[in-house]
Amino acid sequence: MTIEEKALDFAINAHKGQKRKSEPDKPMIFHPINVGNILKEYEYDENVVAAGFLHDVVEDTKYTIEDIKKEFGDDIASLVYGASEPDKSLSWEERKKHTIENIKTLDDRHKAVICADKISNLEDLNILIGKKQKYDFSAFKRGFFDQQWYYTSVFEKLTNNYKDMNPMYERLNDVLNRVFCSGNKDIYLENMIFDDDTELYKKLQLLDFKKKELYKLKKLSDKTGPYVIEFTGTPRTGKTTLINNLEDFFKKGGLSVDVIEEFTTSKKYKKEIYPTLKDNYKNVINTEIPKYVLKELKDAIERNKDIIIVDRCLLDRLIWADRLYLKNGFTDEEYNSYKEEYIPLIKIYIDIAIGTYTDSITSLKRDFKNSLALEKRHFLNKQNVDEYNNSFDNIEKISDDKNINFHRIDTTDRSQIDVSIETANIILDNAREEYIKRLKKVYK
Repeated sequence: MTIEEKALDFAINAHKGQKRKSEPDKPMIFHPINVGNILKEYEYDENVVAAGFLHDVVEDTKYTIEDIKKEFGDDIASLVYGASEPDKSLSWEERKKHTIENIKTLDDRHKAVICADKISNLEDLNILIGKKQKYDFSAFKRGFFDQQWYYTSVFEKLTNNYKDMNPMYERLNDVLNRVFCSGNKDIYLENMIFDDDTELYKKLQLLDFKKKELYKLKKLSDKTGPYVIEFTGTPRTGKTTLINNLEDFFKKGGLSVDVIEEFTTSKKYKKEIYPTLKDNYKNVINTEIPKYVLKELKDAIERNKDIIIVDRCLLDRLIWADRLYLKNGFTDEEYNSYKEEYIPLIKIYIDIAIGTYTDSITSLKRDFKNSLALEKRHFLNKQNVDEYNNSFDNIEKISDDKNINFHRIDTTDRSQIDVSIETANIILDNAREEYIKRLKKVYK
């Protein structure tokens, strides 16, 4: 076990049961982990990184600086002590003034721990303000102006009034401006691009802050695994555009994304798979296809991207199995066997399923009005779409009963951007909850 691993393990146990003041659903340990990771990102030595993990232990747990010295030696104890406040019985102002004055006596390694701590806190605060879309310091002991004075004073002492800037201090300066000096405002976007639609700008800003939080949660560990999103739905509901929008959205936020195309329209299926199945009964086709779909998904999970987006996967195959059953292509026994096999797999491998929906006439109108061709469609007719929608409804009921995380998005009479915003909010809120749950398991 390295000194960093030992320090992290010690911190996890020391902070067990503690929660963040501003966000009680997040364990306290998330903050020290983030501080240590920031120090590692800027290539500080292992003792400094270890001190980052341990920096709140003396302040917020039963352990003393002597305990740290005994377990980790004088150097790490000194680094932790330099980032710790004096007696908590002192007033907030007294403790903060002590920290500010103490900084000027410290060397770069000691200052680095303090800087990383402040970066982590301010980035969290910036996200919180952005999500609430208002300043709210109710979870803290002092309000905006006192917090501004404290963080600005710390920054000035760390950098000797901007004389000793380095990349980590520049990051602190950036988030300091964003929190306290309206640095989150993009004047060009606000006054030029969204001047005629400020409400849309606010909605997109909210999504941006939620995405930033998700990125920060994902950076806490590489052991959380990918978050898997399946898209299914009625034809001509903007599903493909929605997938493209979300892929772009996540990638621009620094998250790695793997998109798996719809299997039955892929070149591989048409050239390699379908020719071997076309002469078999439909129930064989519908029981064989899910095996290929599941294999593609498992392969993608092994690549360990942050986000996996699948166009029609296991839940969609369940819709098609239901449709086949209603057309007497499955017996009761075959259909029940199919559900018994694949419903548990959906719950294991699909974190959230999004089903875009509209009625059959709207679907047909969209198809013809967005195409130059007037010829009769092979599949897209009212009967087929109604059959699909009927099975869509059935699987939604099964999802409710079996606790499958399935969300219907009705796209009728709605713009693509409204659908995208609603879907992104649902996914981001659910992914946040899921990553917190997984991180709790990783750092149990």
